[in-house]
Amino acid sequence: MHIERLAGDGSFGKAPLEIATVFSKEMATTMTGDPPPFSASRLGRWCSSVFGMAFTGARMAGSSPPAWMFVAAGVGIVVVVSAALLFAVPSAPVPQPIAFNHLKHTEDLGLACEFCHKYVKTGAHAGLPDEQTCTMCHQSPQGTSEEAAKVTELLTAGEPIRFNKLFRLEPHVFYTHGRHVGIAELECTNCHGGIADTERPPKRALIEIDMDFCLDCHLERGESLDCVACHR
Repeated sequence: MHIERLAGDGSFGKAPLEIATVFSKEMATTMTGDPPPFSASRLGRWCSSVFGMAFTGARMAGSSPPAWMFVAAGVGIVVVVSAALLFAVPSAPVPQPIAFNHLKHTEDLGLACEFCHKYVKTGAHAGLPDEQTCTMCHQSPQGTSEEAAKVTELLTAGEPIRFNKLFRLEPHVFYTHGRHVGIAELECTNCHGGIADTERPPKRALIEIDMDFCLDCHLERGESLDCVACHR
């Protein structure tokens, strides 16, 4: 649970109200963000955060948590679980214009990720292939695949090819591929899983990226846990 870890690290100093604020924003963002897939693990973190706030706040105040904190935590868990069961829905599947075969391009053709994702080592966003990229190979028919034929048809007709992102970060989160891939030399699989081995586009991201996921990676590599390092 990242709230307890940050509090124990001293990142919140002695401001339990800040912990409550972070928890409230996290819960609201997780339930309404774009697109935050609902999961049992995330619900578990909400519940543990409620108890964690009680212990952390009391620890900062130099005392043991009073009984009313446990009661409040229990009520909070009931409210969160009820709201999740009533209103939480899975994120909508992400459509793509072409059933892109990653495996064909990465393994059979040996193309590197940056061939289609031009800015993966230098930019904030990795970038997605457009018709100019596809034209390099698909201006004329390639093989017998119906999807490959569709690409050639679109290019011949002058139609745009617009792939859609699977990941949507919240506006307050600052992340760059350039820093993580270009400088830290992280592998794409760290955050994108086995996307390079797929033969059809997944409807949702293969790995759920949330604050705990990022903190675990930073802790493992001894990187900054400062809030302003990743949050605007």
